Amino acid sequence: MIKAVIFDFGGVLSLKGSLLYFGEFYAKKFGGSPEEFKKLLLDNWFKARVNEISSKEFWENLAGFLKADAKAMRKEFMEFFGFNQEIFQLAKELKKSYKLAMLSNHIEDWLEEVIEEEKMREVFDVIVTSYESKLAKPDPAIYKETVEKLGVKPEECVYIDDIEKNIPPAEEMGMKAIRFKDLKQLKKELKELGVKI
Repeated sequence: MIKAVIFDFGGVLSLKGSLLYFGEFYAKKFGGSPEEFKKLLLDNWFKARVNEISSKEFWENLAGFLKADAKAMRKEFMEFFGFNQEIFQLAKELKKSYKLAMLSNHIEDWLEEVIEEEKMREVFDVIVTSYESKLAKPDPAIYKETVEKLGVKPEECVYIDDIEKNIPPAEEMGMKAIRFKDLKQLKKELKELGVKI
């Protein structure tokens, strides 16, 4: 019996998930090498999401490479990725019957701003982030931490993520897992698992 639903953020609760697509667009905008910028972007993202470097350093390193303004870059990044109100509305509906968690690989200042703006703590019982845990998916330990904080068994959880490599650790723990594509597909698969919507 399902007692909890765990949502990823990027590409599920945000409208877009691909950092590299934006990296290419932004590098071209400033006349930089897309390949070099995308490599820098990923290197810094992997460090910032587990707090090896601060969010401030993340934005400054990227902006410095393109001789751009760090604050303006941050604003454009966040507007580009947006927030998926339809999925958030689904989460609010699910909250009536289930415990909810969000499990995200992200950088601190970006995600914390969205959490505050959208009042996500009022909806999610548990929020587990890579920057607080200093672990990142697909490390099984961060999934285990999420389930423990929810106070349920893995087999009582449904895990939702848009990235394929993040699905197997959840399934290996005993969770049901859904590879997210869109709202219609998500609702269909949740219903097939017996989740009340």
